[in-house]
Amino acid sequence: MIRIEHQAKQMAEAIGVAKRRATKRRKGHPSCEDCFFHCQMLCALDLDEPCSTFRPNTADGLVPPRQPALLIRQQGEEPVAETA
Repeated sequence: MIRIEHQAKQMAEAIGVAKRRATKRRKGHPSCEDCFFHCQMLCALDLDEPCSTFRPNTADGLVPPRQPALLIRQQGEEPVAETA
């Protein structure tokens, strides 16, 4: 029985898809091998460092990036420019 999480890698090996070259990894910095898209064989890029679409590969699957909090300004906080 093939485990689902390893199915993509096994299929790639079966059809002869070349593996990416290994690069030295700096401690604490993510690498392409840590990316969800790379692990699921969905990435077509061959870069030395993670791209701008990097998403960590977690047990929960694809998790969207955290969005910044929306701050509502109180009326009168920003000075209004006067027109002449």
